[in-house]
Amino acid sequence: MEVKEISQAVIGRLPRYFRYLGELKDEGVERISSQELSELMKVTASQIRQDFNNFGGFGQQGYGYNVEFLYNEIGKILGLDKKHNFIIVGAGNLGRALGNYMNFERRGFIFRGMFDRNPELIGNDVRGIKVMPMEELESFVRENDIDIAVLTIPKTGAVEVADKLAQNGIRAIWNFAHVDLNLPKEIQVENVHLSDSLMKLSYNINRYMQENP
Repeated sequence: MEVKEISQAVIGRLPRYFRYLGELKDEGVERISSQELSELMKVTASQIRQDFNNFGGFGQQGYGYNVEFLYNEIGKILGLDKKHNFIIVGAGNLGRALGNYMNFERRGFIFRGMFDRNPELIGNDVRGIKVMPMEELESFVRENDIDIAVLTIPKTGAVEVADKLAQNGIRAIWNFAHVDLNLPKEIQVENVHLSDSLMKLSYNINRYMQENP
């Protein structure tokens, strides 16, 4: 069966829909219209309907959307009805902060291992997980059904590590290293450049100050 191509812009909005719907569900809201969701999220009602129509619509005219049903369906689209084992490569400040973030488990992302080259970090405990030496990385990935690797290492070593991960069955990389990774197309890569986000914020501050002297 041919899989419909969905734009990255739509995919990028799905986690936000999921988050808002989760909050509504926790508040006991049973149904919501696209207009009401629009007012909450500051996305046009038309855009919301267009986005959901990519996956079949989900709503009923005159009724709106069942919040719990829509939350569960978007979770399935995002793959959150499955468990994903992940490791972190790099036990520095960012790596440890991500390892200690317990909300990952709520979304089905299971923290299984952490690796580093620094002998002073090896053996340290991060939420019950011992930091392991890099020499054990490849065998650990093969033997523990690891889906996702999180790279929080300097860019000088990231390409080599990513290649090793690709050769040993990793399915996706969440890349915090400031370097582009040239990997086989079946390996999904999500790049996160924290400084880029901060520079975007700086631009918006500067623009606002120019428009409102």
